[in-house]
Amino acid sequence: MVEAITTNETSWFRDRHPFDAFESVILPDLLSCRAQERRLTVWSAAAASGQEAYSIAMVLHERLAADPGWDVRVLASDLSEQMVRRTRAGRYSQLEVNRGLPAARLVRHFSRAGTEWQVNEPLRRLVEVRQLNLAAPFPPLPPVDVTFLRNVLIYFQVDSRRQILQRVRRVLRPGGYLLLGAAETTLDVDAFERVPHNKATVYRLRGGQGSA
Repeated sequence: MVEAITTNETSWFRDRHPFDAFESVILPDLLSCRAQERRLTVWSAAAASGQEAYSIAMVLHERLAADPGWDVRVLASDLSEQMVRRTRAGRYSQLEVNRGLPAARLVRHFSRAGTEWQVNEPLRRLVEVRQLNLAAPFPPLPPVDVTFLRNVLIYFQVDSRRQILQRVRRVLRPGGYLLLGAAETTLDVDAFERVPHNKATVYRLRGGQGSA
């Protein structure tokens, strides 16, 4: 039943603006703030078949290729077991790679696998995949620097949205960021402040506090 009712619409670098903000504002800020510990975790909280998570991994891999001392992880989670399996496999059809994936990145990060494209091993090593229900209490998660929670809150009632945002707030590290879909807001969860950046919906944890 879960597999039948979940919405798994996704594409590479979807809507582009959040990834522009991630590359030009969020990542430079975090690389500076976390320079001492050199550790970053980015969570794709509704990863579907993995395009968002691997898009994030591409940005991180390319940005830190010349500075390999960083411990970087992309946590990809989804409610659907089928989508979790697909993300772990990292294999995509020609039609899927045609949806938003630049040719240069396809050549750099993928290899041909018959009629499909396989994400290369260096990128796959960055991505940890888990099954997770956003509407239930979260299992233990690592402290997170950035959460991509895009185009999923719109499917929940207001009370459930607020509870999800409160749980996300608790796993975000001080100074952490939250990216939502264009039609989504943090409601009255005042732990977050809006970070203006073109058309991207970006929030940052207020006051540098990551716990309730």
